[in-house]
Amino acid sequence: MRRDEQHRKACPSCGQMVAQEAIACRCGARWVTLQPPGPEFHVPRMGKPLAAMGMIGLALVIESLILAHEVYVSPFVWTEAVGSMLVYLARFFVPVALLVLYLAYRGWRQARREPHRYGGARLARVGMITAMLVLGVHAGVFVTRIPRMIENGRLRREAATRANLYRLAWAIEAYKHQYGMYPRRLIDLQEMDPSLKPAVDAWGREFVYNAISGDVAATTAPMPFQRYQLISKGPDGILGTEDDIVLRDDVLFHAAKRGEERGGR
Repeated sequence: MRRDEQHRKACPSCGQMVAQEAIACRCGARWVTLQPPGPEFHVPRMGKPLAAMGMIGLALVIESLILAHEVYVSPFVWTEAVGSMLVYLARFFVPVALLVLYLAYRGWRQARREPHRYGGARLARVGMITAMLVLGVHAGVFVTRIPRMIENGRLRREAATRANLYRLAWAIEAYKHQYGMYPRRLIDLQEMDPSLKPAVDAWGREFVYNAISGDVAATTAPMPFQRYQLISKGPDGILGTEDDIVLRDDVLFHAAKRGEERGGR
């Protein structure tokens, strides 16, 4: 049926279908000239390549403006400012680049399979290359900053652990002021304040706690503290290693630094 319709045309007077080459209809209407076979110019469809290029172009402009502003206002070296901002912007622009890559690839395939209907193969290739470059830049910056991100995470956990140590030290001194003696265990602090959370460091491990009275400390020379001692086992979770964080008599230090001081003496 569709093949017959392609070789037939409608009469402009009565609407009856007649042969394509007919010059007259049964109703009496006649064609002055032959009907043109189709449009003189054919415009191929380029929706996906144009959308991909528009999206990646807008993303590049926005990202460039943000990076330029960051370099201008940041007090750090421009490489540090750009690297930090690229890592932050990756969560927004990497999905955009992936979408652009998908649209450009679909447009390129359509242009290759049906060139008479779809165009923009070169434009689609440019969009794919640009999207891959954006992804490569973000991936490269992220990989180079992985060691620094790990180090920053370690420093944040150490800071949180030190804050917990000081919080426990305050609670221990309050317990001593209220009961006249230091708690034997950290869980005893909850008798004074039930709202106190379990005494764990930033790695989720319990603190090692030791307490001693003043008279015992005076007669026992090897003891390194006079009142109490709190120890975090550090990232490795092993007591007595260099990454331990120790609070002795309100003095906070790293086990590694303590070992260096002893070695210097």
